[in-house]
Amino acid sequence: MEYYGYNKVRKIIKRGVNMLESFRVSNFASFKDEVYITTLCNSSRKELIKTNTFECRDSRYNKVTYIYGANGSGKTNLFLALNKLRKTIVMSTVIGAKSNKILEVPIIKKELNSPIENFKFDSDSKFKPTLFGIDVIIDEMLYSYEFEILDGKIISELLTKKNKRKEVLIKRTSPSFEDIILRSDLAKFKPNVNVVRENSLCLAMAALLNNKLANEIINEIMGIDIINMANMNGNTRFNEENTSEEFIHRYLDILKSVDPTLKNLIIELKENCDIPVDEDDEFQSKDVIIKNIRVDVSSVHDVYKEHRKVSEIELPFLKYESNGTVKLFGILPSIFEALDTGGVLFIDELENGLHPLVVEFIIKLFNDTSINPKNAQLICSTHNTLLLEECRRDQVWFMDKNEYGESKLLRLSDFLNIRKNDNISEKYLKGVFGAIPKFK
Repeated sequence: MEYYGYNKVRKIIKRGVNMLESFRVSNFASFKDEVYITTLCNSSRKELIKTNTFECRDSRYNKVTYIYGANGSGKTNLFLALNKLRKTIVMSTVIGAKSNKILEVPIIKKELNSPIENFKFDSDSKFKPTLFGIDVIIDEMLYSYEFEILDGKIISELLTKKNKRKEVLIKRTSPSFEDIILRSDLAKFKPNVNVVRENSLCLAMAALLNNKLANEIINEIMGIDIINMANMNGNTRFNEENTSEEFIHRYLDILKSVDPTLKNLIIELKENCDIPVDEDDEFQSKDVIIKNIRVDVSSVHDVYKEHRKVSEIELPFLKYESNGTVKLFGILPSIFEALDTGGVLFIDELENGLHPLVVEFIIKLFNDTSINPKNAQLICSTHNTLLLEECRRDQVWFMDKNEYGESKLLRLSDFLNIRKNDNISEKYLKGVFGAIPKFK
């Protein structure tokens, strides 16, 4: 039985049209009621339609989605919720694999013993389940997957597919495997008490046992990359594929624009090394931790005498390069992977440590059809209001938290009386859309 871990899912070769349509969560962190975000365009909006959107399944979708909000409004919680959905899938396979070696990995052990953080500011929330839901498109078929967890047990699970009509593939109404109905492509999978336990997902276990459709859906979900720029240290997202000479040249082409003295990069992957694990970093790359890989990076610079090159010097990249250069270098593998495969990339605090022009450049990579022919998607939180002037109104979401500690997510295109020529950034800073600090 193969452990379906992070290392496997990060090497996905995408085929056909694969993308994220939407994500939803309730009773998690600051989300009491359901919070929903989608990349689906508002069909009535024609602005920037050729550059900022793409067509799929007779609908249009945004390439880039922005989330704005005050500090503490709940933006990061949305990223944590998606990561928790993915972790639940992985933990289900860990439970099913029954590998003592994997169970003893510290970060795996910690995750298995970590309860889901439900909404804390309502006395009834602890008695209610937490819901995670995600909609993905695979080869132009829409798959909607959601599950509810209460006290560590899966109390419901639902998977549907929709082309012209909706078809239920998994319907689970209790923690027991006996209350699972499977149809169509999943009908051959036979759950039992040893395979689908009360605390494991049926879809994840079907993927572990090599059901083709379950594998495709799980691969798509797990292939979503999530980055927190606040914790980006530049050395946790590399593997054998993205440290080739070809990729190094691609990194250099961009890094030289922010540091013209940089002449070359030397990247070495060292396995079976002791590496520090930041247990507070919810987004830390688990494939690196499991494989125990350390990345050593050196930057090559010219040495001059009277403005004439006399030699070269190698310097430890993470020590001598600026914080912004290190952060940019750290996210480039994920950006290129998304662009090359048509993947989905979530970045929390996109502008953290980056110059506004660098942020603008990253956005343009995703909106440029020649660079992004496979329609990779970027979902990011940001405070950079300049981006509001170069986007569609249905690309923008505002996260706001009320006096009861409840985070709400509102779409700019849902606000009435917003004219095409309005200065959106000015209106946002004036509080028209909420989602800003409220000083007395």
